[in-house]
Amino acid sequence: MIRDAFRAALAVAVLAAAAGLAVETRHQLNVADLAYRAAIAGQPMSQPIAGQPMPPEPGPLRRLGRATLDLADAAIGIVRR
Repeated sequence: MIRDAFRAALAVAVLAAAAGLAVETRHQLNVADLAYRAAIAGQPMSQPIAGQPMPPEPGPLRRLGRATLDLADAAIGIVRR
């Protein structure tokens, strides 16, 4: 019984992570598409203006990925010594 509940929780976690990756990838593809269309049309990309708020920080999934890569780099650095 507990094993089934654990499997179900893991399945939900994996599906949530996959959905997050899909959403983040879709967002990045849309941004790239808009930049490409602006370049084709000859419109300059918007430049940050003084007083304009900075773009928000990367999403939590991107921060988790960056932290995981940093941890892996640190582990490889320890193993190499």
